Amino acid sequence: MHGLISGMICGGNDDSSWLPLLHDLTNEGMAFGHELAQALRKMHSATSDALQDDGFLFQLYLPDGDDVSVFDRADALAGWVNHFLLGLGVTQPKLDKVTGETGEAIDDLRNIAQLGYDEDEDQEELEMSL
Repeated sequence: MHGLISGMICGGNDDSSWLPLLHDLTNEGMAFGHELAQALRKMHSATSDALQDDGFLFQLYLPDGDDVSVFDRADALAGWVNHFLLGLGVTQPKLDKVTGETGEAIDDLRNIAQLGYDEDEDQEELEMSL
């Protein structure tokens, strides 16, 4: 959800329409329960504040710790970026027409979103390449 909410905010959706849009994208248009909706409002507010902070306090919500493999981290990053691009795309429908440095950055994000690996490949070799 963090990637999706971040993408919506970066796409310019800063009014209260973000939550119904989130319902449409993730829950077949049905409203979330009170506790989940409240947690998402807090996440939206904290994410918005972090993105607007001059010290750039924004951080991706990704798994961390010694028990998380590099593959799980890469998979989580690809998922976060996919959701970010979805959120950005629903708020900026002409995203594929963006050119220049911004267009290049979006292309880079699309490449990251396609990150994957073949489970049959040598795991140690893959870890070194990531």
